[in-house]
Amino acid sequence: MQFLEKEIQQYTQLVCSTLLDYEVNPLPGSYDVSSTDTFSGSVQVTGKWQGIILLSLPSALVNTLTEALFSLEQGKVSNEDRKDAVGELINMIGGNIKALLPQPSAISVPLLALEGHQQYFPSTKMVTHCQFECDGKPFALSLYEEVETPTSKRKNIPQAN
Repeated sequence: MQFLEKEIQQYTQLVCSTLLDYEVNPLPGSYDVSSTDTFSGSVQVTGKWQGIILLSLPSALVNTLTEALFSLEQGKVSNEDRKDAVGELINMIGGNIKALLPQPSAISVPLLALEGHQQYFPSTKMVTHCQFECDGKPFALSLYEEVETPTSKRKNIPQAN
């Protein structure tokens, strides 16, 4: 079992069923987040625990969920609508996960990447990767924890006068 895996599955399912009225099921394996068809949103967690929560979804699923969230006609989704929907999803899921992490902690505003772009998190390691299925399409939620680097160690070195 990965770090907070059960809880991540529960909160992802809860947010999608409550907010969007869509059933979400955990899937084995991992979702290919490097696809040019992937839309992602992340929030940074700061405080006693430092890291990133990343939501990665295929574009077709983003359209479906955006239509549901904003009660839009099929095919009438704009890029701004998609950004708002993914930002809202990662903010709600991330907020629930943040509450499980060592306190005190805070989350940032969502950071988004459109299709063909990826988010990179230097000085982190993936500690949890959960794959899901919604409306017949896979998506993933990953947790990255900050790792100490030689540069971050140097921040604590007293300076000579």
